[in-house]
Amino acid sequence: MVVAGCVLAGCSSQEPPGPGDAPAGAVPEVSLPADTLTPLVPAPDEVPAGMVPLLTGSGPRDAAAVAAYSADPAAAAAALAEHRFQSAYVAQYADPNGPQVLSVVVARFADVAGATADLQGDLVASSGDALEVGAVGETSQARRQALPGATAGELVTLRFRQGRTTWLLAYGNQPQADPQVAVGLGRLLVERASG
Repeated sequence: MVVAGCVLAGCSSQEPPGPGDAPAGAVPEVSLPADTLTPLVPAPDEVPAGMVPLLTGSGPRDAAAVAAYSADPAAAAAALAEHRFQSAYVAQYADPNGPQVLSVVVARFADVAGATADLQGDLVASSGDALEVGAVGETSQARRQALPGATAGELVTLRFRQGRTTWLLAYGNQPQADPQVAVGLGRLLVERASG
């Protein structure tokens, strides 16, 4: 369904708040665009310190937008329709003073069977080295791979499902990306979705 290219290329970006935008020492309150799926992505105060939301790269997404993240958008669109995709939401974060990036895509399907089938397709197509990180949700898989480009860094992807909802968390950092960042956020989101 979704590839990590969204986090690597940045689906979009927005300048972080400037020094004149808030009193000295204060952090301006920033909220992600509102949607029924907003609670199923990390809030700005739940991501690693220093990261800020990229608001123009975050928000609700329809099937066409989600399929466009794939290397084969036409096949992805057909799979989403077959799996009875209903809605999705993307949350993107970056550290303006460091190498950390985070992209979270949550997708809701009409039923558990559709979510299961869609996640299974993603797991089969996943690349990178498998990581043993423990269970996240009802089904999960974590992988690590080198970030493309001249800079040395890593990308950890965590794909998981809870009920009729699936997630992709992609966390990148240099020189290494800590898998527990993605796992901790994933478990938080599963708990929220189950509550």
